[in-house]
Amino acid sequence: MFYRIAHIVVSILAKLFFRLKVIDVSNVPKEGGAIVAANHNSYFDIPLLGCALNRPADNIAKSELFQIRLIAALFRALGGFPIRRGHADRKAIGEAVRRLKAGRLLSYYPEGTRSKDGRLQKGKSGIAWVVAGSGAPVVPAYIKGTHPTRIFRRVTIRFGRPIDFNPLLKNGDNEGMQAKKLYGTISAEIMGKIAELEKEQEKFG
Repeated sequence: MFYRIAHIVVSILAKLFFRLKVIDVSNVPKEGGAIVAANHNSYFDIPLLGCALNRPADNIAKSELFQIRLIAALFRALGGFPIRRGHADRKAIGEAVRRLKAGRLLSYYPEGTRSKDGRLQKGKSGIAWVVAGSGAPVVPAYIKGTHPTRIFRRVTIRFGRPIDFNPLLKNGDNEGMQAKKLYGTISAEIMGKIAELEKEQEKFG
């Protein structure tokens, strides 16, 4: 109930102050575990992406935010959970995998931190660990208009088609592909798809 109320309120504010435009959200599976992987420029990305989706989504947020009691309570109430940056947080990865296997939708920012200049950064391996552990499809998403964040500046969120990495994971096992190389391939492909969405969006301004 809290998520539904928050979703309605944020959606109204997003349309009023950011003129939010959502493209191809139908690419997000309506049920079952799935990961929405998006670029990250601003703290506003999290609520804006959330209200653009057609179903509730859990979020992984940096652990520092959970040190602030009020923010931590809000994140947890909305399905969020912490991750420690800078190394492989197996607890957070395990929690992400558990939720995906339970059929939840998970929002994930592969770059690991906000871009300082608005350009796409290299994806971290964390998302690949989650993909390998869950087998969940990945829906790439590109968020335009949050760098820099300005009131009344249009924000557009474009979703791509789901990516199924299970064939790659299976072939990787059969071929004895090293985990580091396999996970690097997965992360790079996800960021590549987000880059394609960026180029596609630039055609429309």
